Amino acid sequence: MKTKMVKSTPESIAAFSNRLPKASVLAFSTIGFGTWIAISIFSSLELSSKLLENWLIAGAWGLILLHAISLSAHHSSVKVHNLGLWLLASGLVVATLTVPQLITEAQHVSSDNVPVVILRAVNVVAVISLCLSSVLLPRRPEVYFKDRKVDAQWTVSALSRYTWTWVEPLLQYASKRNDLDAGDVPHPDRKLRSGPLKHDWDAMRFDGSLLRALLWAYKGSLVLQWSVTIFRNFLGLLPFWTMLRLINILEQRDSRRSEASLELWILVFAMAAFNLLDAWVEGWVFWYSFADVSLPIRAQLSTLVFEKSLRRKNVKAAEKQKETPESQEADGNNKDDDDESDSSSVLKSRQAIVNLVGVDAARIANFAAYQFLIINSVAKLIMFSFFLVRLIGWIPFGAGILAWAATLPANTYFSKALLGKSEKLMKLRDEKLAVVNEALLGMRQIKFSALEARWEQRILAMREKELKTLWQLFIVDTGLFGCWVVSPILLAATSLAIYAIVHGELLPSVAFVSIGIFKALEVTLGVLPELITMSVDTLVSIKRIDTYLQGPEMEKTLSEGSDVGFESASIAWPVDEDTPDEDRFILRNLNFNFPAGELSVISGKTGTGKSLLLSAILGETDLLDGSIRVPTTVKPAKRHDDEAHPGNWIVPGSIAYVGQTPWLESASFRDNILFGLPLIEERYQKVIEVCALKKDLEILTDGDKTELGANGINLSGGQKWRVTLARAIYSRAEILVMDDVFSAVDAHVGRHIFEKCVTGDICKGRTRILVTHHVALVQTKAKFIIELGEGTVLHSGLVSDLIQDGTLEEIKSHEQTSQQILEDEAADSSTAVNSEEASVTDETAETNGLQKVQSKDAKQFIQEELREKGVVKKHVYMTYLRDSGGLLLWGICAVIFLGYEIGILGRAWWLRIWTGDADDGVSSVSVHQQHGHASILSLQQFPLNSASGLRVAESQNDLNFYLYVYIGISSVTAVIGTLRFFWAYFLAIKASRSLFEKMLFAVLHTPLRWLDTVPVGRVLNRFTSDFNIIDNRITIDWTMFISNLLSLGGVCVAAFFASSYVIPLAVVLLGLGIMIGNKYLYGARPLKRLESNCKSPVFELFQRGAGWRFYHPWFPEDSSLR
Repeated sequence: MKTKMVKSTPESIAAFSNRLPKASVLAFSTIGFGTWIAISIFSSLELSSKLLENWLIAGAWGLILLHAISLSAHHSSVKVHNLGLWLLASGLVVATLTVPQLITEAQHVSSDNVPVVILRAVNVVAVISLCLSSVLLPRRPEVYFKDRKVDAQWTVSALSRYTWTWVEPLLQYASKRNDLDAGDVPHPDRKLRSGPLKHDWDAMRFDGSLLRALLWAYKGSLVLQWSVTIFRNFLGLLPFWTMLRLINILEQRDSRRSEASLELWILVFAMAAFNLLDAWVEGWVFWYSFADVSLPIRAQLSTLVFEKSLRRKNVKAAEKQKETPESQEADGNNKDDDDESDSSSVLKSRQAIVNLVGVDAARIANFAAYQFLIINSVAKLIMFSFFLVRLIGWIPFGAGILAWAATLPANTYFSKALLGKSEKLMKLRDEKLAVVNEALLGMRQIKFSALEARWEQRILAMREKELKTLWQLFIVDTGLFGCWVVSPILLAATSLAIYAIVHGELLPSVAFVSIGIFKALEVTLGVLPELITMSVDTLVSIKRIDTYLQGPEMEKTLSEGSDVGFESASIAWPVDEDTPDEDRFILRNLNFNFPAGELSVISGKTGTGKSLLLSAILGETDLLDGSIRVPTTVKPAKRHDDEAHPGNWIVPGSIAYVGQTPWLESASFRDNILFGLPLIEERYQKVIEVCALKKDLEILTDGDKTELGANGINLSGGQKWRVTLARAIYSRAEILVMDDVFSAVDAHVGRHIFEKCVTGDICKGRTRILVTHHVALVQTKAKFIIELGEGTVLHSGLVSDLIQDGTLEEIKSHEQTSQQILEDEAADSSTAVNSEEASVTDETAETNGLQKVQSKDAKQFIQEELREKGVVKKHVYMTYLRDSGGLLLWGICAVIFLGYEIGILGRAWWLRIWTGDADDGVSSVSVHQQHGHASILSLQQFPLNSASGLRVAESQNDLNFYLYVYIGISSVTAVIGTLRFFWAYFLAIKASRSLFEKMLFAVLHTPLRWLDTVPVGRVLNRFTSDFNIIDNRITIDWTMFISNLLSLGGVCVAAFFASSYVIPLAVVLLGLGIMIGNKYLYGARPLKRLESNCKSPVFELFQRGAGWRFYHPWFPEDSSLR
């Protein structure tokens, strides 16, 4: 796999420099080494007890200096960057040894040790500066991939990479323009490009299930992520430990007020440091989860599904042939399987591929981004449980665990029900998508027949089934959420109640710290229901994709030979299960060879297997017996099409196929003919002439630069077919396989194509195999003729032999009448005739080249997908608000969430009453604990408070009263917490139903011109990916926003009661958060819109992939993947 396409430009190399940080590293290493040598000499003169320790540290500084010298001498920027990271590790080790010594010396400063203290201070500054300089070394110059800058994650310094400031230029650019285009976004790094990811996946050669393959492929990333997650949980205990120590000091402080105050300050700053470090580790874990796990998995799965679609059996043809062979032959086996009866199987529906990529792969990637939270929850539960046991004892904690475990049976029931509902929902979505796709592809017939209302009812009926199942899934999900909302509240209430009963009192140090831990567990365990839901959905999606990837592929049925031929062959349309031969249409006992370099003709009535025979030549049928031979050819990668010229144009053994149904790309006229090959002007002009397209180009507004639209919608039926033929004729194929090329043209146009194209100079020496009903038209120049009928070959042989024995006349007598043929062609004949007449009326005129386009730029028929710019408009919010129930229902939702927040604050308030009549400083801490860690600044108020009144009254009646009220508040809070999700899901269903109906009505009643200019993939993107978000995410995200907003209000209330000094700092922090959030939104909004729009071409590619059969014989599969 070539990855050298990533390279730096001369400009980026010239702009790159790491001299300053390299010089800084060398300078600070020298200063550190020199100062510590001086310190060691002083300790030797004074015979200090730290003499050996100091000289060992001096040796470490010497190694650091050698490291810095080596780093400065290196010219490879990547090696210098890596050496800087090792130097950082060395500097941190030295700092852990030298900083404590400085603190010890500073506490006992005297005239004798002032020089040593100064030297130690300089040394500490040097080691800190050294560490900072080592992470400021840039890794490499800016690099480019396909003339587009690669994102700077692996270009910038380690400090920029691990503080995520490398994305700052893009955010600044977005804030200036208030928008971003696809070209403004840097190209992803190799780890996120589908080509290298596909190569890495293939290199592992996985066997077995997709789940095991994914776990094995990402085992290193997952182990690293899970390890850091477990470390973070240990780190998360440290703030609680400092809080416990801090409150113990407040409870037990004595006359040594100054010492207590000093220790309080140390604990406060330690808590701040622990929280900041915890926040950074959390940010890194989330970033790593998205960048190194989620996005690569999505790219790999999408590529695997598309690659599989290029290799899988075309089983729909077999089923149709089995039912009605005649209709299958008439259709050319190329219709989409929109009316697939068994839509539950992803293998039997092309439209299901869109769901596999748009929904299933996205769900798997989304779960991959958050799966570490399960490890986080388990690890936190275990670690915090040990801490709680030390804090409140085994008996209260054991009682709390039993209360928590009481919800497990219900949790198990809801989890199993969730799995069943999720599988059913995805099957219904496949069925709905098949019907929607069928309507989109047949929109002309629907409109011409005025069937919009009927199709709307049909689609809405499928949608109603989907929403019914979705609502059942939401009910089950609500039950699951209820279990996990109730369980941590039961754990906290039961543990504290039993503790109070056992000990007869509830100290603030126990109450506040335990409530803080319980709240942390509540937040952690509270995400488990959603994670369980995501994991169930992910298992369903993995199973669906795995089933698709494990499906049958086209087996190799072709053997090498000098020409195209069949030897005792029996062929049938492919099937994906064991089907009895009597239920399959089979061509048996095929024995003939097509003469190389000559025209061979296949004839027979409709339904006799002519298209089946052509498919067998392409290797797309089941070979039941015998053998099929085709000439060998070079692999696509070794053809070097970009170097082709008239002297080596024809590639021996290569095949081009022209089907009955034209297949065109949404590209220009010229690009559809060239199809990735270089332009040879003389050959191109000749192809246009022999395919009767010259006059058509003169009529088209922009000549051969005219955009043809989705599947050539700008052309008539005859024009589409002739462009498809021209593509095959222009190709480098030696063997041309053509299916009834005269059925879509008038007789005189057909004769022109036959004489000038099929048997003209441009096809001289090429093997041509032609299916036709017009034997009389082609017999004069045909070399070999086959007639099919009754499941076998009725007649075959050289034309000269067939003429001598009279067989040719018998074959011609079996031809269908002109009227029968015209009935098959009636769909496009009216529009095709005028064009075809224009194309051949001036055959005697001189060919002076194609008409040149006067305008510089051809008109773009398929317009670029539009997207909003700037902030989301007010009417968007109002539309969703109205369709989801209006102000009344959203007002009820706000009241429910407010009630839950009041319940949370009420528990804290009641604990404050329970733990004694302390003043506001204590209550502020308890209130704030409901939202996370204690406020650092609020704890400064404790030295001013009296310790009296912090113990609970010993009256048993009072204890029971406090317990009952606390349990009552907790129970009501749990019920309201569960009701939140039920109401959110209720609003989501209302919005989904209304918005889908409006969009469907708009699409079905829009003018045909709009449908012609909008690719089907763009519409499918709206109906699949976007509505998946509307169904499952938007309302939940909005309700979570309300919840977090109310939680923020609770924090502000806690800060207000804590101290008036907190308010200015809170305002500053709030303003800073708003500023950063606003800057983030400037980049996030356009990127989200770009992401949504960029899905449309992907869906369109998958949709067009259904027609790959028309070109894959001569078009490299790898090019399709790229």
